[in-house]
Amino acid sequence: MKIAVADKAGFCFGVARAVKIAYETAGENRKNICTYGMLIHNKDVISDLENKGIQCIEKLTDIPKGYTVIVRAHGISKAEYDYFKENENEVIDATCPYVEKIHQIVRDEYEKGRQIVIIGDKNHPEVMGINGWCENSAVILYNDEDVEELLCNIDKKELSVVAQTTIRKDLYGKFEQILKKRFTFVEFFDTICKATYERQSAAKELAENSDVVFVIGGKNSSNTQKLYDVCREQCPDTYKIENAGELINFEKKLKNILQTKTKIGITAGASTPDWVIKEAKLKMAEITNEMNFAEALEETLKSLNTGDIIKGVVIDTTPTEVQVDINGKYDGIIPIEELTNEPINHPSEVVKVGDELTLFVVHVSDRDGVVKLSKKKVDAEKGMVELEEAFNNKEVLKSKVTEIVKGGVVVIAKGVRVFIPASEAADRFTEDLGTLLGNDVSFRIIKMDADRRGRVRVVGSIKNVEREERAKKAEAFWADAAVEKAYTGVVKSITNFGAFVDLGGVDGLIHISELSNVRIKHPSEVIKVGDSIDVFIKELDKENNKVSLVKELKEKKIAEFWAAAEVGKTYTGTVKSLTNFGAFIDLGGVDGLVHISELSWNRIKHPSEVVKVGDTLEVFIKELDKENNKISLGHKKEEDSPWYQGTKDLKVDDVIKVKIVRILPFGAFAEIAPFVDGLIHISQISNERIAKPSDALNIGDEVEAKIIEINNETKQIALSIKALLPEVAEAVVEEEASESYTEEGSFTLGDIIDAE
Repeated sequence: MKIAVADKAGFCFGVARAVKIAYETAGENRKNICTYGMLIHNKDVISDLENKGIQCIEKLTDIPKGYTVIVRAHGISKAEYDYFKENENEVIDATCPYVEKIHQIVRDEYEKGRQIVIIGDKNHPEVMGINGWCENSAVILYNDEDVEELLCNIDKKELSVVAQTTIRKDLYGKFEQILKKRFTFVEFFDTICKATYERQSAAKELAENSDVVFVIGGKNSSNTQKLYDVCREQCPDTYKIENAGELINFEKKLKNILQTKTKIGITAGASTPDWVIKEAKLKMAEITNEMNFAEALEETLKSLNTGDIIKGVVIDTTPTEVQVDINGKYDGIIPIEELTNEPINHPSEVVKVGDELTLFVVHVSDRDGVVKLSKKKVDAEKGMVELEEAFNNKEVLKSKVTEIVKGGVVVIAKGVRVFIPASEAADRFTEDLGTLLGNDVSFRIIKMDADRRGRVRVVGSIKNVEREERAKKAEAFWADAAVEKAYTGVVKSITNFGAFVDLGGVDGLIHISELSNVRIKHPSEVIKVGDSIDVFIKELDKENNKVSLVKELKEKKIAEFWAAAEVGKTYTGTVKSLTNFGAFIDLGGVDGLVHISELSWNRIKHPSEVVKVGDTLEVFIKELDKENNKISLGHKKEEDSPWYQGTKDLKVDDVIKVKIVRILPFGAFAEIAPFVDGLIHISQISNERIAKPSDALNIGDEVEAKIIEINNETKQIALSIKALLPEVAEAVVEEEASESYTEEGSFTLGDIIDAE
């Protein structure tokens, strides 16, 4: 007689997590705790929780105000969460992470305006909870009748399909094919729990190789029923029981089985605790005389020992540890420091819920009922073998520098700490090893030996790899290098006289005089180590491995400049030096002079009032003397002049308000805009004849005047007050028709001097 238990049987990690949360809550000495509905479909667990003070309340409105409510693994709707908030209930959420993921999908897809379709049992609490995240608008499919009846009522053409986590894979696949044929825009989210699928697959395999199968689980458990259906398809002699106590009803049958059949299979639903499975196996062994009770008990409750290598499934992560289902009587815990040698902030960076891990048993605590486990020890043992192979093969490895220690740095390779001494940390001496922290580096293992305690010490070298790579790059560089060839290099070091630039395996020197168009005292004023810089080769000395660099090929640039230079062409140059009479501008290897009068429309005493060495300046060529290499530059733009700015919006016949600023014998000057004056000729001041302008106007008077002429060439404006006087409006028109301002009203410098 052989009794076999399916590889995947009993608590799934979601249920195990919910039960663990419930027992932890019970141990906190709280009062008034309840679960909303049966936490799991197992009356033994429910009964035990009730003995510990946790009631099971099925109806939402029966939960008293202020109670602490444990939400079961099946999850609940948004409306139910809102109810608990209004009812002042503290919620301890034990919803399975896989179910929470479905809630998120449904909420997001519903907000997009898509029709939600759920493949599952509409009366199952999980499906009811999922439907609550799309305002109970989902179409729910579970059998062929649902397809025909409900799909015809779907108005929307865009569907988003999810599945109950415990649904059978073949059922999901059948509906997937139907929907694909009916609808064009349909998106499927395969949300069947991996553990459920694995459990069903393991149950099917068990049933195929068994003469009789017992499926253990709650009578109301959906996933237990599905396991029963899967097993019965493969093995007609399949029976469903809740616990070992029900086997008494099969005692006679089990003894009869011995006469003709020898293989008994056991599997269990996700809500069935391990101890219920073990009790059932013991009872079967006792009934069939497979082994005596003591032997069976010892076989079932074999203890773990320090040093054992076991497998486990991650059921939860916290900031300090990982909780693992090791399919035993104790919980498995991986402290964060035993998870990996890599620096991490949270275990979820390394593992996620549902991952199957190979683990090292560090310590078993019978008192606390906890098994302390280590993932990094298993990784390190495996990694040490791989590192030894890499050492023998002189393989180049890549990893990140995780730590700065005395005398060197540490990298993690294959889960093993590798020490790299300071002398091996770089091709050149590195004063500050901190610059390597966090960097990805290539290295080789150069030493592996054991200390007195038998611990293997692994030593690596970055320098070893860098020198080899540099030698290859240098060979390629010299094969291709040529004077005037352009390169983009990286500044490796800086001296008082220049900077060394890595061109790829070979360093070249760029002199300080080549680093800037203006005089600098030290290269650090314009560059720093690590900068990328474009350079040209000026000189090559292959025998001595010397390369001289420049930022630009000046002779070539000067020739190109003179070939393209012409009067009126604009440039953006750099102010190279200042003199009393102007500023010299570097136009790219060629200097030009901007006279002080060209630097500003305002009167300045020295160029330093408007520019300084190093400034960039937009200029244009005013005059060219190629024979003597002289260039006269302009900077002022007409559109920036006071005349242009003051008159750009004015036109003849405009009436403007002006201020009298000067009075002369032949008329008065009025300020129209800053630095722009207009002349009111004596004949245009009044409709009555006056001897002199001061008879009618005083300096400082503000008057309205009409523009009667604008001369942009001579930059003169003629104004008239008389033109605004109604009684002489017709006369003004006649006068303007017969006389022009330039004939009667224009003035010269001599006029002004005579008047003064």
